[in-house]
Amino acid sequence: MADMTNYLERALTHVESLPPLSNVFHKILELTEGDDYSRDDLIRCVSLDQAIAAKVLQTINSAYFGMGQRVTSLEVAVGLLGDKQVRDLAIMCTTSGLMGVPIRGYGIQANQFWLHSITTAFGARLIADRCSSWHREEAFAAGLLHDIGKVVLDRIVEEPDKETLQKIAEEILPEHHTKEMDLYGFDHCAIGFFLARKWNFSKELTESIAFHHYSDLDVDHKEMVQVISFADMLSHLILANEPEPDFAALFKNEENIPFGLSLQDINDIYIQLQAEVSDSEKFLGINQ
Repeated sequence: MADMTNYLERALTHVESLPPLSNVFHKILELTEGDDYSRDDLIRCVSLDQAIAAKVLQTINSAYFGMGQRVTSLEVAVGLLGDKQVRDLAIMCTTSGLMGVPIRGYGIQANQFWLHSITTAFGARLIADRCSSWHREEAFAAGLLHDIGKVVLDRIVEEPDKETLQKIAEEILPEHHTKEMDLYGFDHCAIGFFLARKWNFSKELTESIAFHHYSDLDVDHKEMVQVISFADMLSHLILANEPEPDFAALFKNEENIPFGLSLQDINDIYIQLQAEVSDSEKFLGINQ
């Protein structure tokens, strides 16, 4: 037990060492939770962060859009990209420094970790769109950050444990949390909880990160937790290049599919997510 306590103390020390997320991240979430925000507010928010503003302008002037004339105005760039794309760029830009890193103890390359996070975010929003009682943009943020605990946990992985964790990473639906519990007495979900508390995330966002591998628990925001858990699974399947997953086998029967969705609904979401990921890889210049 002493060793387990030592692991937790080390992990929490690393949690405290991470920098706070930009205030712009929180403001963008606040602005886009509903439909009543103004584009001027979004532009003002983007303009307050030099890195985000630069990314927006870089994106609109990229080969993907093929603009004939260079765009230098944020107002014009936001108008051409659209609020949704700007929102996504801003949220991803504020988290890319944390998420765009290799998870070496798990054998996960930086681009793999980042792409899984983004795919889960897109999937979460697609699922939330089907279940309109949730905030779709908070679902996007929760999907993007759901595995953030791995960034910290990776720093305490012992050399003898790397082979085991790396072998799990090769599975289509890896369950690192189970092995993490065996090795350290806690998992990346628990560390994600401490990070979410440090960054003053909403309770809904915090629970989504902390319980995405425990979606049967009766927590206050169980529905959002299930959205992230579901999106996480879809992301792993897509990035494993599973063209036609057997969802009937994965869920055992349709009664186990959350939110009253049918197998056809799941297939439709999966196909839509595949297309969105492919388009986003080109849009953002991401390669697997």
